[in-house]
Parts: sequence; C-alpha cells; structure tokens
Amino acid sequence: MAKLKANAKLLENVKLVTDNGRGHSVVCDLSEAAGGTNAGPTPLELALMALAGCGVVIYADVCKNSKIDPGNIEIAVEAEKTPGSPILSDVTMKVNIESKVRKGLVEAAWRRTEAGCPVMLVFKDQVPVKVDVEIKATQ
Repeated sequence: MAKLKANAKLLENVKLVTDNGRGHSVVCDLSEAAGGTNAGPTPLELALMALAGCGVVIYADVCKNSKIDPGNIEIAVEAEKTPGSPILSDVTMKVNIESKVRKGLVEAAWRRTEAGCPVMLVFKDQVPVKVDVEIKATQ
C-alpha cells in the first residue's frame, strides 16, 4: 500500500506552507478580511481546488486508459460555508466536457471518474482521521 504524505508549517501570522514530501509545496493564507495577507488559498479552498483537480486528472487518466480522446474538460466546484462554522454544505461540482467522442463513451468515462476519484470519495464518504498530538511546552 502506498503512503501519501502532507506536511504543513506555520510561516508567520496565519500563513503556512504545505508540501507533499516530493518537492511540491503550496503557500496557504487567510484573506486580509480574516486577518491574513491573502498570500495563497486557504486550506479549505485548497481542498475544493483538489476536488476539481482530481476530477480533471482522473477523467483524463480514464480516457487515456480507455484509448479515447478526453476532449476539453473544465470543472468548477462551489460550496457554502456559514461564517464561524467549520462545516461546508451544498458542495456542487459543475463538470463541462466538450468531446468529439460518442456521448455514451464520455458518460461512461465520467462514471468511472466519479467511482475512482479519491478526493471525491473523501468528500462523499468522509474518511475518518486519526489525530495524534504531541505537545512540548516549556511551562
């Protein structure tokens, strides 16, 4: 079983850098209105970006493995979030595919995408998270 990794480190104020341990990193921050400097997406926005990106990459991979042209695909993800609440609601994924391939093949490729997109499965099935906290305090 492959292990995926992510690390995050606070840089200053509420700005952080997160990486995957393979040399790729993203700076996250809060908006200026929320007390940050708007230096990058919030972690929650990054999660929605991951959902959109996962749909695109899995669809392209399904098409490649099925030897069909993926055409053009764009995915927009929107969600509602009540201020002061950590809970997202009404997550909507709008998928727009333009293809010269027969519609039935594209629909089948998208069904396989939905079944195999790991980020979508995290959103739909809410994967449990085990939290292990270690605190080294001087006082």
